[in-house]
Amino acid sequence: MGPLSADQLSLFASQGYLVVESFASSAEIDGMRKRMDQLLHDFDGSSAMNQDVFVQQKEMNEFMYESAEKISFFFEEKAFDEEGNLKQPKEVSMSKVGHALHELDPVFKDYSRSEKITSVLQSLGYKRPVIIQSVYIFKQSGFGNDVAPHQDNSTLYTEPKTTCTGLWLALEDATTANGCMWAIPGSHRSTHLISFAFSSASQLVQTIESVYIVMI
Repeated sequence: MGPLSADQLSLFASQGYLVVESFASSAEIDGMRKRMDQLLHDFDGSSAMNQDVFVQQKEMNEFMYESAEKISFFFEEKAFDEEGNLKQPKEVSMSKVGHALHELDPVFKDYSRSEKITSVLQSLGYKRPVIIQSVYIFKQSGFGNDVAPHQDNSTLYTEPKTTCTGLWLALEDATTANGCMWAIPGSHRSTHLISFAFSSASQLVQTIESVYIVMI
């Protein structure tokens, strides 16, 4: 995979997203999936912070804030019973793992800093692209939380202009039947909706910049 073509760049500029088929090789995908299986196997779930009703918001904010420099494990909310115990094995109870895989794990670090990733970002105009976070997302069958329509740059917000670009890699075929990503063409040109910022490690501040309604 080399730099994006002129047609791809034009489509990305107009639609706000771009689908690139077979971006990662089978070997790369297999390597990352096996590595995550190993990370989950080695993870001691009894010491983890989860996203259920037993966790105070302050603790959750601190856990999220500190995960920027760690490999942290986040459980699905519905993975626990009323007493806070896992209802099924930890391997099928995860929501995501993040947010420093690109820094701390050799397999994910190699892929994140690969020539193909750098080439794509440089073709988008980045001179010295820097990775600010990485997250491995699970789509658990049967009890995973709903993901409401949102803008990723609500939590990756930069001023005076947006300088972050997200790369989403499907590690298995993603379809409308199993939870693929959806996007509204041109929505990147709409007014920014909500921003989140940490005023401290324990206080997450939400600010509403403006509100717009999209009719589908």
